[in-house]
Amino acid sequence: MRDEMTDLEITVVAGGAALDAVVVRLRFADRRVLEQLERGQLRDAIELVVSQHLARHAGAAPGGLGPERLERVRVLVERSLDQPLHVEDLAAAAHMSAFHFSRLFKLATGQSPHAYLTQQRVERAKELLAESRLPLVHIASAVGFQTQGHFTEVFRRHTCTTPRRFRLAALAPAARAAPPPSSMAD
Repeated sequence: MRDEMTDLEITVVAGGAALDAVVVRLRFADRRVLEQLERGQLRDAIELVVSQHLARHAGAAPGGLGPERLERVRVLVERSLDQPLHVEDLAAAAHMSAFHFSRLFKLATGQSPHAYLTQQRVERAKELLAESRLPLVHIASAVGFQTQGHFTEVFRRHTCTTPRRFRLAALAPAARAAPPPSSMAD
């Protein structure tokens, strides 16, 4: 086994919202990389080292987005539920191309960006239905749906009930717990 380190300078071009050239100085201590270099498999060695380097230093978790990128996307979704959001918007928050972002987002969360966004909209709608008396059309708009009909359809698909029935069920325990109105005859 070698005690020495091998140096190699590589220029990495990151795709996505911004194209930045970054020069990375890598020190090869990984035995697999050294073996590939000895066999003349420079390309394989470079791919291995660059992927290891990016996984350690770019916040990328193996098999998905890193926690910092996921948090930026989560915050954007939370702040913008009432607005149209596209995969390109979410990818820009993670500083990635839409294709690459979609693939890594699904690896990290187990669902597509669209499915995640829809789930967050439905969860926020459930909160509004249970905590407010806003008309359904206003709740639909507040969580990013263009029409009450589309909102009802998506809500029913995710919860197996309509928004109106959900609200009635959420308000029923509160109505039972409220004291009866006092009479003035006492």
